[in-house]
Amino acid sequence: MSVGRHAASERPRNREATKKRLREAVGRVLARQGFTAVGINTVAREAGVDKVLIYRYFGGLPGLVAAFSHDGDFWPSLDELIGGDEGTFLALPYAERVVIAVRNYLRGIRNRPMTQEILAWRFLEQNELTAALDNVRTMTGTRLMELVAVDQPAGFDVEAFNAVVGAAINHLAVRAARQEKTFAGLELADPESWERIEAMLARIIRAVFGQG
Repeated sequence: MSVGRHAASERPRNREATKKRLREAVGRVLARQGFTAVGINTVAREAGVDKVLIYRYFGGLPGLVAAFSHDGDFWPSLDELIGGDEGTFLALPYAERVVIAVRNYLRGIRNRPMTQEILAWRFLEQNELTAALDNVRTMTGTRLMELVAVDQPAGFDVEAFNAVVGAAINHLAVRAARQEKTFAGLELADPESWERIEAMLARIIRAVFGQG
């Protein structure tokens, strides 16, 4: 009998409790070893259950990772991105809404070490697990774009803008998380460098929309 089967037989087979243990096990493995270690056998062993329960309750590892990402605070929430009050956010000029959303996304990613680990992993590969994590971010991003897009200038290529700005933020956050000391002359461990990055992003956004 395997360790997983033995452990599972000694614990209550309560469906919700077992699902919770499995989701928590994903987090522990991720925090301790990184996403490359997240596998069916490793997670089941960490949770102390038979790996068949991952298939039974989640349909497989991608489903479990998706459930884990829904539970966790991995991506900045919509409230976090818009600064809290939707009415106040919508009352701002278009450029200022973009400035706030970009600034809060940058801060949110920098404050989430596990998210930086996820992003670093995605730079290396894309598979069912990364797709499961991306789905959660996409749902928040879609709603944010709906709010930002009110009074959006005609002809503005929002997809290209999001790609450029999002890639820049994610790349810098991952490099800083990997203890890289400098990038383009900026000391990534220095809070002042990030203030300069925020200020430059705001300046670019306002210039693009003729408000800077």
